[in-house]
Amino acid sequence: MIRTTPPSDPTAFRRPRLALFGGVAAEWVKIWTLRSHRILVIAGVVLIAGSGAMFSLGLLARLTDPRFAGQTISAVPMQFVDGVLWAQILVAVLAVLAVSGEYASGQIRLSLLALPTRLPWLAGKAAVLAAVGFMIGVAGAGSSLTASSLILGGSDVLYAPSWGETLGLVLRSGLYLAAIAAFAVGVTAVLRNVVAALTTVLGMLVVLPLVLSSIPGVDRLADFMPTFAGRRLISDFDSMAQLAPWPGYGVLVTWAVGAVAVAGVLLKARDA
Repeated sequence: MIRTTPPSDPTAFRRPRLALFGGVAAEWVKIWTLRSHRILVIAGVVLIAGSGAMFSLGLLARLTDPRFAGQTISAVPMQFVDGVLWAQILVAVLAVLAVSGEYASGQIRLSLLALPTRLPWLAGKAAVLAAVGFMIGVAGAGSSLTASSLILGGSDVLYAPSWGETLGLVLRSGLYLAAIAAFAVGVTAVLRNVVAALTTVLGMLVVLPLVLSSIPGVDRLADFMPTFAGRRLISDFDSMAQLAPWPGYGVLVTWAVGAVAVAGVLLKARDA
């Protein structure tokens, strides 16, 4: 008896990669299709850039304010990217709407029909929204720091940032918002409901850290929440846990990876 072996498909090893690329391409188109998404992206950039410009103008005003007479007015680059911590709310809302909108409209069924292994859809969604968050952080922080240099240049305000310091802060702002976006994607893919996702994500990013930090005995735990840990990368806020910038960002990335991983497991196990 002669046993024949069916010919192997030489493209089989490429299929997961092609599915991932297809998922990323599809999600990239989706994210820019809705006007509300574009508005949130623009609003995030404007918020960061505008807050930096307003802070610069405030420093100039101090030079002629009698209350600051005789005082040295100085600034450091980190002060001009504080708007990133406010823009994270817009980034989180964008991520929540991008994921929950598919479940609310039923689009998720078509998305998973096109990508039946499911995980490329989630990976594409997380990758694209993380990239959008990165762009918002880079564009906003870059605009803010550029505006501060133009406004304060030639004034009596002591402000002399180096190119290396400025570029590093711009890139770190993008990395911070990228991780926030990925975290919001994971949480929303787990909950699937816009109200539940918004409440959970914003609660964990904004409310819960403040509550924990105000309770004696557990206040140190606040430094391991996504926002308080990750913000060490772009700010000099005190940390009771003494987290350094990159280890703090590592905590934020762990939250994001964990949320997406749980979402992936549930996505494979549950019906769309």
